[in-house]
Amino acid sequence: MARTLKKAIEFKGVGLHWGLPGTVRLLPSERAGIYFRTSNGEYSITAACVEEDSRLTGFKLPDGTRVRTGEHMLGAIAGMGLEAVTIELEGEEVPILDGSASVFAERIAEVGISEAGKPVEPRFVSAPVTVFDSTGEKFAAAVPSEDLRVTYVIDYPDTPIGVQRTSYIITENTFLAIISKARTFGLTYELDFLRKNGLAKGGTLDNALVFSKDSLLNESGLRYPLEPVTHKVVDLLGDLSLMGFVPKAHYVAMCAGHGLHRKLTDKLRRVLKIS
Repeated sequence: MARTLKKAIEFKGVGLHWGLPGTVRLLPSERAGIYFRTSNGEYSITAACVEEDSRLTGFKLPDGTRVRTGEHMLGAIAGMGLEAVTIELEGEEVPILDGSASVFAERIAEVGISEAGKPVEPRFVSAPVTVFDSTGEKFAAAVPSEDLRVTYVIDYPDTPIGVQRTSYIITENTFLAIISKARTFGLTYELDFLRKNGLAKGGTLDNALVFSKDSLLNESGLRYPLEPVTHKVVDLLGDLSLMGFVPKAHYVAMCAGHGLHRKLTDKLRRVLKIS
């Protein structure tokens, strides 16, 4: 049977990019998959049209409803092993909360998981699938594995971030205790660019890590040394969730981001014949 929530949970807060208040609710469901409920009906996330942006996960539902910055919420749904959930969103942007997936994961753990509906057949990647950027130097891949695992490498030369590598087998406990706590991050020059383009209006040091060329601006510091690269694991799980589920595989990403995550998701959809 499908793993779903025992009861509904609600989150309120401002959006990262538009800075406007919003509310999102996660509801129990007997139907396997991730569905969005709007005033016009319910739509599978697999029917969403992705609106390309390398800096956030944005998509449009068949009725025209837009959903922005949903990757942390979707990452928590995947990381906590939910297989059936209906989502209601008031506003266009999912609240950023503390910039991580931890609030979503903690509330899911708090209300608990139940089983409903029909059994869900596990889906596996049976042959390697790889995508590259235009330079051929950055890539994202999915290779066969008995476990759901993510290995991620980032490289921000001449910054305090530098080169970071991490690898996790994704379990409910590991996601809740470690992975979910990693906050979104950026560099000061990126923040200036975003604000000049009308984005990051809701971004503060309370919901993002901000690095200058020389130091971390957050006085409270990192939650743990590999927090930046671990947040990329959250983003990847969230972007893969646009398939309606995350197929079991070992995902490997080298200096990737939302753009390459989406290319990998699109290729996996074609290989696995997900409509």
